[in-house]
Amino acid sequence: MKTLFVVDDNELDLRIIRLNLARNAVFGHVLYFNDGKPLWDYIKSNIDDTVNLPDVIFLDLTMPEMNGWSVLKSLEENYARLPKPVSVYIISTSIDITERREAMNYHFVKEFISKPLYRDKIISIAKEEEYSPRIY
Repeated sequence: MKTLFVVDDNELDLRIIRLNLARNAVFGHVLYFNDGKPLWDYIKSNIDDTVNLPDVIFLDLTMPEMNGWSVLKSLEENYARLPKPVSVYIISTSIDITERREAMNYHFVKEFISKPLYRDKIISIAKEEEYSPRIY
């Protein structure tokens, strides 16, 4: 089973995701971050460690200290150093088509999903990640 990191500063959205993940144990290990900065610090400190890096990230774009755009840029700059591919799913309340297009320009961003993130979508992502070929 894949490892998932969830990055969002909105407690209500996190609660919905946590409940849906708890009810549907579709990821082997889940870590939660309330901002992009602790996520990026964690990734930097584990950049060579296949086991501790995520397979999948659910990433909000709007956060106070380090927003999702900065996380995407940092991932892009360091992606070649990662020992395994990481798939990112943007979770956002934004309806701005320009933001959607911009996010999809990152090769590791798989989808731009409107919040809240519900059970069926989480299960669908988990299945896709489990069975899709990992192109690096």
